[in-house]
Amino acid sequence: MKKLGFGISALVAFTVSSCCFCSHDDAAEEGHGHDSTAVTEESHHEEEEEVLLAFDGVDKGDYTLYGHSDITPEGATTITAMITEMETVGSFNNKVSVKIAEVCQKAGCWITFNDDKGNSVRVFFRDHFTIPIETPAGTDAILYGSMIVDTLTVDFQKHLLDDAKEAGEEIPQSEYDAITKDKIEKTFDCESILVKKAVH
Repeated sequence: MKKLGFGISALVAFTVSSCCFCSHDDAAEEGHGHDSTAVTEESHHEEEEEVLLAFDGVDKGDYTLYGHSDITPEGATTITAMITEMETVGSFNNKVSVKIAEVCQKAGCWITFNDDKGNSVRVFFRDHFTIPIETPAGTDAILYGSMIVDTLTVDFQKHLLDDAKEAGEEIPQSEYDAITKDKIEKTFDCESILVKKAVH
C-alpha cells in the first residue's frame, strides 16, 4: 500500500480546481492543501508536476475504487475506534468504514460522514479527485487516509454554501451572515475511497 504523502503538486492540483478554491490557511500545513496563496508562487510548476489519478472508478467487486492507492475493505476500522485513536494519540492514518452522508453536488470533490456522536465530518479527496455526484446518502464506503484537525476560514465556509447554492439548494442570506469566524474541526484527508455498489 502506498505510503501517505503529499507534496506541492497536490497543493497546486487541489487549489486550482474548479469546485473548491479552498483558501483556509492551515490546511496546507495539515494535509489537503487549501492555501490559495501558494498557487501564485508555484503555478508555473503545475504542468510538470501534474498528479495522475491511478484509480478512477475501477471495479473492485462489491465496491468501486477512486484515488491513488489500491485498497481493499478488509481491515478497515470503525468510526468509534478512529475517533478514539485520534483523541488518544493525536492522529489517525489508516482505513475506516463509513456511511456517506452528503456528496458535493457541484463536482463530487468532497463528502461528509457522521461520527459516533452524530457530528458531520468533511472528507477532502487528495489532489481533488472526485466521485459521482449521484452517489446516494447512506452508501457504505471505505476511506483510506488521515484524520486531521483543520481550520476552515470564513471565506471557505461561505464557499461551501456557494457550492450548495449552485447545486440548487436555497441558502438564505442569514446563513452567510452567521459565519463570522474561522472554524476548527476534524476533517479527513482521503487518499483513496472504495464506494459500495448499489444492490439491484
